[in-house]
Amino acid sequence: MPQVADSILKREITATDDPGSNAAGWWLQATVFLVSVLLVISRRPDAVTNPQFWAEDGTLWYAQAHNLGGWKILFQPVAGYFCTAPRLAAALAQLVPLAAAPLLFNLVAIFFQVLPVNFFLSSRFASVGTLPTRLLLGFLYLALPNSFDVNANITNVQWHLALLMCLVVIAEPATSQWWRCFDVSVILLGSLTGPFAILLWPLAAVAWGWKRRGKWTLVLLLTLAGGALLQVIALLRTGNAARVQGILGATPVLFAKILASQVFLGALLGRNNLPYRHSYTLHAVLITVAGMAALAYALLRARWELKLFVVLASVILAAALLNPMANPPKWPALLTAWGVRYWLLPMVAFVATLLWMAAGNRNPRTVRFIAVAALLLMSVGIVREWRYPRFADLHFGAYARQFSDLPKGSSLDIPLNPTGWSMTLTKR
Repeated sequence: MPQVADSILKREITATDDPGSNAAGWWLQATVFLVSVLLVISRRPDAVTNPQFWAEDGTLWYAQAHNLGGWKILFQPVAGYFCTAPRLAAALAQLVPLAAAPLLFNLVAIFFQVLPVNFFLSSRFASVGTLPTRLLLGFLYLALPNSFDVNANITNVQWHLALLMCLVVIAEPATSQWWRCFDVSVILLGSLTGPFAILLWPLAAVAWGWKRRGKWTLVLLLTLAGGALLQVIALLRTGNAARVQGILGATPVLFAKILASQVFLGALLGRNNLPYRHSYTLHAVLITVAGMAALAYALLRARWELKLFVVLASVILAAALLNPMANPPKWPALLTAWGVRYWLLPMVAFVATLLWMAAGNRNPRTVRFIAVAALLLMSVGIVREWRYPRFADLHFGAYARQFSDLPKGSSLDIPLNPTGWSMTLTKR
């Protein structure tokens, strides 16, 4: 295994000596995009073969857009913040038949899920790592275990947009008009979709003052600040009323079990029984300490780009633990499969740290050995959780046909996944 780490290291040194040779051409970008889309679909094929709304997809986004007008409620907050991306998708879905709306939702979600991979392969990250290393990290991100509810899901597309915003912040500054349009579009859409701009803006300000004092970086910083300010206003006006109130039920043991089972083991092995084994408390503590030690090592030794991402993921994790959308007591609920979206960015940061530890040209052999072993262990989780359970077939197409035959003014209640969810549409 040390030989594997040494081989990665040699390729890292050779490629980073010539950053210009480290960028993906358009043909590779197109191939990676197509393959990435197929990989995402392969994890739950019914997302395109039998598309159906999932929870808020129908109840909030589509039903409200249909009944109230998609463009009228485009900037109406939900859960205390603006959710522009899914609302925009819902507004666009009014232009297609109801039966095709879930497929449109899923395709938009897949696009934003895959986009960070292609962006990470661009020339703007050529100095960060070799092309093979970045390809590997892109694959691990798409193949990440313990990520069911962020796979091909428009409701949780905000987490992928948060990752994309962070990549824009740490990328080499844009030098062409095309890239500048891309950057501004990502920052605008991402900062108005979820509360992440509030957490990212201070880190982007530090990066601007520390590493990137260019005019374009300042433009992005000000754009991000504007989005963060709007989200703060929305939170102050609607946040307390919108979020589930109640006790956290927080304890040190629960903290260790959440991090060990959902973030560290979750990233490597997928869902596991660690939270439910009282005799494994010591194991949870040791796993948490080891995982946090790896992240701390990255904060001390890694490039500033990885440091910023690790800090952002940690801040997002802390915010999720302080006020998750869960029924009280909230922390015990976080031990279940519910709330997987909260662990996406911390898991990606952990995996990126392991890959950097394995390939870093200044890391000791022991560190590289441990990181390579952990990444090899991750293959177990990828195989175990590659295919996610298909949604229950609730015959959405039949309901869509029934709705199309209704007279104007009539309403229809349509059941949704998961069980217990439904949406009510009124024929206009």
